[in-house]
Amino acid sequence: MEWFKKYKELVFSERTSVDKIDKAISLKYEHLPRKLYKYRSVNEYSLKNLEEGSIWLSDPKSFNDPYDCSFHHEVELDSDNADSVLSRAHEHSLISELTTEQIQSIRESDNPTVKLLELSYPDRPDYGRTCGKALSHVMKERANALVRETSEGFKQMFKICCFSENPKSILMWSHYADYHKGFCIGYNFHELGNGDVRTRSIYPVIYSDEMFDATGVFGPHKSVDNILYLNQAALMKSTEWSYEKEWRLVFGNMLIQKEMSYRMPKPKHVILGARISADNEYTIRKICERKNIEVLKLQMKHNQFVLDIQQ
Repeated sequence: MEWFKKYKELVFSERTSVDKIDKAISLKYEHLPRKLYKYRSVNEYSLKNLEEGSIWLSDPKSFNDPYDCSFHHEVELDSDNADSVLSRAHEHSLISELTTEQIQSIRESDNPTVKLLELSYPDRPDYGRTCGKALSHVMKERANALVRETSEGFKQMFKICCFSENPKSILMWSHYADYHKGFCIGYNFHELGNGDVRTRSIYPVIYSDEMFDATGVFGPHKSVDNILYLNQAALMKSTEWSYEKEWRLVFGNMLIQKEMSYRMPKPKHVILGARISADNEYTIRKICERKNIEVLKLQMKHNQFVLDIQQ
């Protein structure tokens, strides 16, 4: 998605502006799929949402991907960062006895913490090396714990609803629509216009092998002055999920503080799963009849691994 690179520069840079955001919203609107689909199992909650014309905004902690909305960041005390180690050592007067050459050897070391402790005990370098390894291990454990706690704690900032570009994904019907016994709702966000908060708040998911880096927000040298910047954590998922072709309605910064129903535009149609029960099909068709929503149904082809949509 080349266009999203430009969008990201406008919206998710360390600093943005109202003018940049308006340009980005127009750019995204141009590339927004004509329909996005919400997969549902048949239960009292999904039927209520269909009846009310709403969706459910969820807390990321309830999602099936434990990495969802996670991020990492640098920490102030990094045992592998020579500058960080030397800065702390200087604060505690640990390097006053070291020569310029020794300090340089710490900078060039693969493990500056171990090297520092080794040089701090010139008569017992083995002892210093052992202490350095232990200290390095403790520092890493504390740093990792801090990053995990920060990431998990900030997940509550987001309330999210997930959609897909693809209404015929065999895997998604299995995972999110009760093994093809559920249904799928098609929405057209274009009908809302690019000024509507729902259109402004829906984004494509970016699939990556790297977790979102929030160092600019939480790291030792904070540089971000953009309240939208951290929303990127809600949009980055492992490439293993790329088959979902996902878009997300994301409300961040505690704009919505608890899980809740949220009003949606009238569905363009509802697609019934290939294995939906007769009773559930009847119930959904009656709701759609009252609301004047077109109903379609998936059929399994007899000679291909393909789902086909029928009237």
